Amino acid sequence: MDDLKKLEDELDLINEKSFQGKKTIHEAKILTDIPTSNNKEHIFKVCKELYIIATRAIDLAKTSLVPLPEQDSQTLENIIKRQLSEVLPNLLKEAISVAAISPAESLQANLPIEKPLPARHTITIAKSPVNEDDTETTITNHEWTEVYRKDVKNSLKGVRVKDERVSNGTTVLSFTTEDDMKEAERALTQKCKSVKVNSKSVEPKKLDPKLTISDIHLDFDSKEKILDELLEKNTGMKDANVKVVYYDIKEKFAVIQLPIEAREVIRKCGDYIYLGLQRHRVYDRLHVVQCYHCQQFGHMAKSQYCKLKDASPTCFYCAGAHTSKDCEKIKNAYRQRVKDQKMRLGRS
Repeated sequence: MDDLKKLEDELDLINEKSFQGKKTIHEAKILTDIPTSNNKEHIFKVCKELYIIATRAIDLAKTSLVPLPEQDSQTLENIIKRQLSEVLPNLLKEAISVAAISPAESLQANLPIEKPLPARHTITIAKSPVNEDDTETTITNHEWTEVYRKDVKNSLKGVRVKDERVSNGTTVLSFTTEDDMKEAERALTQKCKSVKVNSKSVEPKKLDPKLTISDIHLDFDSKEKILDELLEKNTGMKDANVKVVYYDIKEKFAVIQLPIEAREVIRKCGDYIYLGLQRHRVYDRLHVVQCYHCQQFGHMAKSQYCKLKDASPTCFYCAGAHTSKDCEKIKNAYRQRVKDQKMRLGRS
């Protein structure tokens, strides 16, 4: 038991002293012959794991190993060292391989798993040309309601249709699954000769996040200069597909689009990026669709999804029953501001 006591004392001494990170990792490299990382946080994690492993090994030796005969030349300390030497190389390889992962890869691995968006299956309906010279194939809202909709509905009995939409002379039927779309295409081709159909399945494209950079110096007179500076000075952007989608030199702000992994790297940096001789705080740029008729979100004015399109409009400023551009309250407030400004100028 003296050997175990000696090992415990050595571990306590190691725990009290600060680790010489580079030296510890250098010894691990010699033991396992693998590349290492000089990141202090990774080094500390590896050293901590080694300390825990050694402590557990001594506890195991106390409870599991039988006492050795006195004539045995191998001491308990040597047995523990031999057992640890068989286990530690694999553990070190695993720990250091995790430490060698790049920040972008680590962030990507930790991102929540999102369900893939379903594909969009649609059928576009147009008029069947009566003769070879007939080039007009669009269907107006009136024609769809009065003529074609009834024939299409009768042809699609038993077929599940998700949605119908008529806009700008085009009628589009949406379906939840590709099988429903193919079944509808066959039914319309065979039974409804007054229309021609064109089916299409489109995989949804996930939009990359956009960021707004404000207070940009006038030295940057083009998108290309901003992009070159961003790629040169900011971690996580060098190998990413970054685009400057908009730049207003008068208002001194720009909008960039970048992959979600690069956005997470910037978030870890406190939402700051470096551009020119300044550090700029960035903000997520969100585009929310709002109806100017009812002031609700998710659709636009004159859309078929507006539930209040037949009711009186709602003012954005005062919630009155009139359009926002005709709001007398906002006009009166503007007139009052102009009047007050003229009075201040007159006094001076």
